[in-house]
Amino acid sequence: DAIQVADTMGVFQIESRAQMASLLRTRPRSLEDLTIQVAIVRPGPILGGAVNPYISRLQTLRENPDFVVPYEHECLREVLKDTLGTIIFQDQVIEVAMAFAGFGAGEAEGLRRVMSKRRSDAAMEEYHRRFVAGAQARYDDVDAALAERVWDMVKGFSGFGFPKAHGAAFGLLAYQSTWLRVHYGPEFLCSLLDEQPMGFYPPDALVHEAQRRGIEILPPDVNASAV
Repeated sequence: DAIQVADTMGVFQIESRAQMASLLRTRPRSLEDLTIQVAIVRPGPILGGAVNPYISRLQTLRENPDFVVPYEHECLREVLKDTLGTIIFQDQVIEVAMAFAGFGAGEAEGLRRVMSKRRSDAAMEEYHRRFVAGAQARYDDVDAALAERVWDMVKGFSGFGFPKAHGAAFGLLAYQSTWLRVHYGPEFLCSLLDEQPMGFYPPDALVHEAQRRGIEILPPDVNASAV
């Protein structure tokens, strides 16, 4: 159990650093932006090659609103318009499989299920074959190379990716927590300390962070402190 906790902490710390690095580049302006920001540093989008293209296109669009976002195929425009032509949410795996490869809803859901931590390599290869063949049969302008590129985007989610609803819930919580931290720092810190043990940050980490922000922390006092 201790090893599992240590592994989880390590992953969380890596993801936290990745979040901070990408936040400086994406500068979210809305809940929709935050939803993508939460989801984009997961293994699925990273392995699927979504991170750098999304950030680059976002920055370009903000500098040049006339920039035309590239899509691997026109049928993906509607499916991937919110994420600028990249696959960031687990839901999009299903939508891409249906729009691009002609999968039915049940078949696309089967692909999503196979792309799990305990996935079968044989099952993945079977879906791979059907995906490439289906895309070529569905569209005259899709060759094997294009079908393989889109499959590589999808295959990245055999790691781990967030559903959009999950990202939205985390994004809203992050926004609310940040607002409280900025405007009600001492109260927010007290609330976190009162709820210990919780989360990934132990009390000393919370206290040290608060001290760095100039919040005075008094030691326990037999005359003033409660239980």
